[in-house]
Amino acid sequence: MKITDIEVIELRVPDDRELNLDPTNNGCLIRVHTDAGISGIAEVDSLPSVIKAIVDAPPRIKTLMGLKSILIGEDPTDIPRLWQKMYHHTSYCGRRGVVMHAISGIDIALWDLRGKLENKPVSALLGYPQHERLPAYTTVYPLGRTVDELRQAIDHALKFPVKALKLAIDSFWKDEPAQAIELLHAARAHVGSELELMLDATATYTDCAQLEPLLPALHECRIQWLEAPFPLDNIDQFRNLKSAGIPIGAGDTGLTAPAEWQPFFSEAHIDIAQPDISWVGGFTALKQIAVMAAAQGSRLIPHGWNTDLTLAANLHFLAVQPKAEYAEFSTSASPLRWLLCENGPKIDDDGMIAVPQGSGLGIELNERTIQRYRVR
Repeated sequence: MKITDIEVIELRVPDDRELNLDPTNNGCLIRVHTDAGISGIAEVDSLPSVIKAIVDAPPRIKTLMGLKSILIGEDPTDIPRLWQKMYHHTSYCGRRGVVMHAISGIDIALWDLRGKLENKPVSALLGYPQHERLPAYTTVYPLGRTVDELRQAIDHALKFPVKALKLAIDSFWKDEPAQAIELLHAARAHVGSELELMLDATATYTDCAQLEPLLPALHECRIQWLEAPFPLDNIDQFRNLKSAGIPIGAGDTGLTAPAEWQPFFSEAHIDIAQPDISWVGGFTALKQIAVMAAAQGSRLIPHGWNTDLTLAANLHFLAVQPKAEYAEFSTSASPLRWLLCENGPKIDDDGMIAVPQGSGLGIELNERTIQRYRVR
């Protein structure tokens, strides 16, 4: 069997809203085709036009090659070797960033393809599945500026029977700490004492001093972790914040290849690694990051604000990890979030999501949705 084509599909929902941090209205699918008529599918949380350029680019030299030119004619089942080949032959323009995004999508699609060939779910290919269901959390975004807006946003998120919510803050929290503290306490009062709360700072702060007014409220409201408090280049501030006694998460705002993660374990000593499987190099690289996290004693809870394709990929990966960790369940209003897949994973009444058991990712795409929103 050989790879015959790699197809990049851009999906776009007509939208005149102001840009925010939700990427779901502009999707990027990758299909790896073979001469056996079987294809693997994945999605990438990136710039679709750039991903297409990286895949389709003709080779210039042996270390400046488009991904399609590297993989056409290859055996799709030898995934670790293909990963290394992609990494090496793009090393003059890649190793980090958007080239790694493109490699990620192809890697995920290759695992989906192999699962279909062997009639096994990806989790069974990755190792021994230890969890049939994983706990879910939803992210409250946008959160709002007033207490009333916050309550409405939380109520929308709690339409799903989860036992944990993550609050995604806005930039005004840095300049208006009193308002931020009021919102934190209002959130805890609104959800009660049992539900777990996390906080996503979306790299709003630049140093620990800016967070100091908020720290007592984080403890009082029992925030389970503080995600992405600083830009990734401010690695010393992650380390300095360790003394605050709040678990710190990092990685979901742009870390890619495993080598880029190493200082966040060895220097920043993060408590929670939050890789996006469509950025870090797919399943193949995510396995490496999991080993690094375990060696440091860090939890690994993947980022997952996209469609059911990313959710399914995260579930398969989490299924083979020793501890049952949270799967992020996007509540984006985009039609691609809800209509792209025919059989997306659901949250049950216990706040859990079952790991898909079909072959590959176990996800069936809705071709009508693809045709409706495809950019040609």
